[in-house]
Amino acid sequence: MTLIKSKRYKCQHIKGHRLKTILAAANCIIPEHAGLSKGGTLDTAGVVDWAIDQMPKELRFQFLLFISVVYVMGFFFGGRPFHKLLYDDQIRELKWMESSPINAFRMGFMGLKSYICMGYFTREQNWTSIHYCGPIVYDQPSPDPVIRQLCQGKIKVQS
Repeated sequence: MTLIKSKRYKCQHIKGHRLKTILAAANCIIPEHAGLSKGGTLDTAGVVDWAIDQMPKELRFQFLLFISVVYVMGFFFGGRPFHKLLYDDQIRELKWMESSPINAFRMGFMGLKSYICMGYFTREQNWTSIHYCGPIVYDQPSPDPVIRQLCQGKIKVQS
């Protein structure tokens, strides 16, 4: 994880095809609806990237590999990389992974969905849309100020 002097967070693990895949998957998992904006934003990706950086090295490798698999599997669901598929084809691929007979796809999808939801719903700007008032102990200091500032929108994410 890198905090740039100008209050910008530079993604270390989610970049290139992985960033495009995460953004497209986040738009499928959290579509624009009833006052909620789409999930596929750099702010969501920044929180996900920060969380990936906290993973043990072996798990991080597996998770990043799974994101690359989602990218490549797009060719089987519409002849293109995942982020270039039609929205319906992206949904079809993700649903297939979610209910796949192959355990690695189901578990990978569950991890991807969990991290995307965490990246989206921990950001304070989204709390009012879901009628969440915030944690009971609101101003408790965070052990890592970077994640706190990312969630408050005080740091902008740079791809």
